[in-house]
Amino acid sequence: MSRVPLKSSRKAKSNRAQADYFELLTCSYICHLYNIRFSYSKDLALLSNKVLKLPDGLERMRLQNSNFLKLEPKLKKILKFETKRKGRIIEVLWIGRRLAIKTTSDVDAEHITKKLTRFSIKSIKGGGTGTVKNLGMRSLKKYLKIDFSQENKMMWEKLREHIQEFEISKAELKKKVNRRKRLLKWAKENGRDYQIKLNELCYKSFNNLSRKEKVKFLNFILDANDKDLYVIIVNDSGVVIYKPMEDKLGIVDKIEAKKNTDSNVGYSIFINGVPTYRIQTNNTNGIGISPFCQRVFKV
Repeated sequence: MSRVPLKSSRKAKSNRAQADYFELLTCSYICHLYNIRFSYSKDLALLSNKVLKLPDGLERMRLQNSNFLKLEPKLKKILKFETKRKGRIIEVLWIGRRLAIKTTSDVDAEHITKKLTRFSIKSIKGGGTGTVKNLGMRSLKKYLKIDFSQENKMMWEKLREHIQEFEISKAELKKKVNRRKRLLKWAKENGRDYQIKLNELCYKSFNNLSRKEKVKFLNFILDANDKDLYVIIVNDSGVVIYKPMEDKLGIVDKIEAKKNTDSNVGYSIFINGVPTYRIQTNNTNGIGISPFCQRVFKV
């Protein structure tokens, strides 16, 4: 079997690197404003080098730096407002993906009063708004009351059976699949079947929830219960900043999921007849051997 680099994985990792780079630019700026020690200098240097090594690395760096220049004055204004309410900032924490299940915050500014000002940050090329939320299996189990663990286990077992290596670990199996073009293709096709099954399960489970449970799930997607969170989107059009708590759902007459006509791995959520969120069910990075998740987008 021929050995090839995994393009989708490489692209995803490079996108993650530049997203992390932008988050650390934000951390560094807040530290500079309030004369706080910046604890992530080595991380920032490593990420800079990682992005610059890409074929279009210089262009990516220019985009992130340009987007941050757009953000600076608006970020400064928010911080000025929040320090009046919560006291001076004493520490800046880079959250990144470490607490992805608990929060979508990427950067937390801690005030002397122990209160936080939190930022979910997206720096995007073009005019998009990015993902509202990534939902892992634990979140889907908690809010949609589904358990896909047996199906996920079966997916891995089929892959082991296909290569006739029954004791190989998941980590070694992923490495092996990523290095072999034909094996990767088979894994994607195998994973796709489970992807479709999970999507159908989530679609039906959402519609079977009570209206109160649907509202609770949507407020979780929005992070509408976090009064300290700001969502920041920087793209070619400028800077959009909003507080999810201000969009918190209360009394809603009708919430339902409807299947997308152009995809069997996604559906849309309608609120009072209006398409509001688009759900995409996938294997992370489109690889049939990666964890299942759902990505949520605003329509």
